[in-house]
Amino acid sequence: MRLSELFSRFGKAYLDRYGERMPPSHGRALHDIRQCRTSVMGGKRFDCPQCQSRQYAYHSCNNRHCPKCGGDKTEGWLKKQFDRLLPVPYFFATFTLPAVFRDIFRSHQRLCYALFFEASAQALKEVAANKRFVGGNIGFFGVLQTWTSQLFYHPHIHYIIPGVGMSANRKNWIKIKNKKFLAHVDPVGLRFKNLFQQVLEKRYPELYAQVPENVWSREVNWVVHCEPAGYGREVLSYVAPYIYRTAMTDQRKLTLHDDGTVSFSYKDNQTGEGKTCRPEALDLIGRFLQHVLPKGFVKIRYFGLMGANQVHLQKQLKWLILKSISEKEQAAFLSIVFKPRDRQMRCRCCGTALVLTEILKPSRGP
Repeated sequence: MRLSELFSRFGKAYLDRYGERMPPSHGRALHDIRQCRTSVMGGKRFDCPQCQSRQYAYHSCNNRHCPKCGGDKTEGWLKKQFDRLLPVPYFFATFTLPAVFRDIFRSHQRLCYALFFEASAQALKEVAANKRFVGGNIGFFGVLQTWTSQLFYHPHIHYIIPGVGMSANRKNWIKIKNKKFLAHVDPVGLRFKNLFQQVLEKRYPELYAQVPENVWSREVNWVVHCEPAGYGREVLSYVAPYIYRTAMTDQRKLTLHDDGTVSFSYKDNQTGEGKTCRPEALDLIGRFLQHVLPKGFVKIRYFGLMGANQVHLQKQLKWLILKSISEKEQAAFLSIVFKPRDRQMRCRCCGTALVLTEILKPSRGP
């Protein structure tokens, strides 16, 4: 069973129970995912010139939370990131918040997620600029993720960081001292906590009043994790599936049981073991929909040297690095080319390339 089938079967019951309290974005996602790649959306008919078989390809809903959509966009984004790779070590940092913030974040997603990005990125830039670590301006991008492997609500941000800095005069690049170390996470976490507290208290005092006072004490650690990520290719491939999709992909199969529960497998992050989760059908729909982002909210954000208005600096930095490394290292780096998948429609029976024969219009019926 796929998620779209679960929505089709239990969507009406979910709307009957929670429809009046649902945000519009949740209702839209529920509607779109149910109809994605069905005849309702219209599509194309393909015929095989070899065995005369017929195949249909229905249009996508293009909802950014749909588990079936986003393949083309993900591939395009991944190609762009491969082109922007620098010939330096990369790091993968994750920022999380204490559990007491989850109810506040769930109720005020747009402003809290934006504040989360702002405080964590600023902390990363300030600590990295210290001469004990990078000692210059850095660039990186972050991806917001709000779910665990069991689809529980757990907002955190993944940052992908090239291990390189640029001097204040923007004429020299700064090489990090250790390929496996970017910066101590304790000062990053402490600075992140202080920045988050300052901005939350100043801009949103009504939300600040809802946070327990002991959260800001030194005894409470705000977890920041940072680890080496090779030369960027693997970690980019890891985060890419989450860029234009959300909590659950179509590769994760669901099993509906007679008692109305739905089971799915997941990997335990603590032990690495495969386990099975079995919530009720409506509970699973609710778990998925809580990760639907507010309309128009940007979940990928670029900072520092990787900012949208810093393209010339990125090119300059890449040129400076390539000029200073050996020809062998240059050749190895320049050989990294993103290879797109073959998306030509082929016959399921004989593998022959299919021929487009008909355009199917969307249907408006029930």
